[in-house]
Amino acid sequence: MTARVLFMALVASAALGSAALMLPAGGTTDLSTCGAHARHACSSAFVGAFVANSAPGCLAVGCAQHRHFCGHASYEVAAPAARRTRLLPLCMMSEPSSDMPVQEAAVSARQGSAKATDYYKPLVEGDVLESTDEHRAIVGFSYVALAALFVKGVVLLPPMDAWVALGTVLSVLVGYEFADIGSGVYHWSMDNYGSKNTPIFGTQIEAFQGHHELPWTITYRQVCNNIYKICQATAPFCIAGILLINNPYVLMWMATAISFINLSQELHKWSHQGREATAWWINTLQDYNIIVSRKGHLAHHKPPFEGNYCIVSGHCNPIADKLGLFRGLEKVVYLLTGNMARCETNERLLEDRVVDLGIKRASATLKR
Repeated sequence: MTARVLFMALVASAALGSAALMLPAGGTTDLSTCGAHARHACSSAFVGAFVANSAPGCLAVGCAQHRHFCGHASYEVAAPAARRTRLLPLCMMSEPSSDMPVQEAAVSARQGSAKATDYYKPLVEGDVLESTDEHRAIVGFSYVALAALFVKGVVLLPPMDAWVALGTVLSVLVGYEFADIGSGVYHWSMDNYGSKNTPIFGTQIEAFQGHHELPWTITYRQVCNNIYKICQATAPFCIAGILLINNPYVLMWMATAISFINLSQELHKWSHQGREATAWWINTLQDYNIIVSRKGHLAHHKPPFEGNYCIVSGHCNPIADKLGLFRGLEKVVYLLTGNMARCETNERLLEDRVVDLGIKRASATLKR
């Protein structure tokens, strides 16, 4: 009961702080020059998605021959034989080399062809993967404000004793899990409602849909490119905290929550990278379920994309899904607006584009 009350309190605080949780799907390098970027993740980053009837030849020599690069081959081995024949993980191909160069013919599908670079490019028009000076400036300013927020909280703490230490630890823990459930609520809303024409959030909605179709592209995003929009959204809250809040525990909560909200897309990116492309300490944090793991996030990338939305720690996913949090929110949205969630209608806004490119075949209709 206590766990449920705490969880619902986090959900309520996520709703109140939703303006701070504008998690974009980021920006991209023009991968017509993808050679250097392919070396970053091509041989290792997995595409965490079981997609019904996906193309058997994704790139180079085909997915079936490269499942060992996926990082989750055990899912394929453990799946029943009937499912293995129709559910194929879209794995990143091995790095092009003199022994096995990229072959554009292998990227072709029956309905057309795509250059090898199309496999790595994001689907949203104008999206880029490289960080710009503007991105770096936004991230830099955000972290200066965040550091000031944290320092103010530390300075205002009373003399340390057991109760002060307990209050500080609880503030940090609640802030961390707030970031997790907040990322889930925002992720769910972007996945299930609106379109590219939605005011303010249209580009983010389209980018989230592009991520479902080509989830590996996030592994090519440079850090500032990947998080600058989140930093842009949370910076005003940092400034408000510095100017208006004097409770040290609230400040510690804010500093922790905003820190991990800012990093949520980077944590998300790491959950799509293979172990060999990821720093050892990140792998260790994932192995101990301190941050969202590959296995945990892989569960989200199965049509109709109806659960496992939280992308910071992932701790809130089993609780939210077991309690039916998002199904309940969908009922509320339907009662208020008449709009059904995409995970119910199975609408895939950008699926036709990847089919036309020849990257994969259309998926079978799959509803819960």
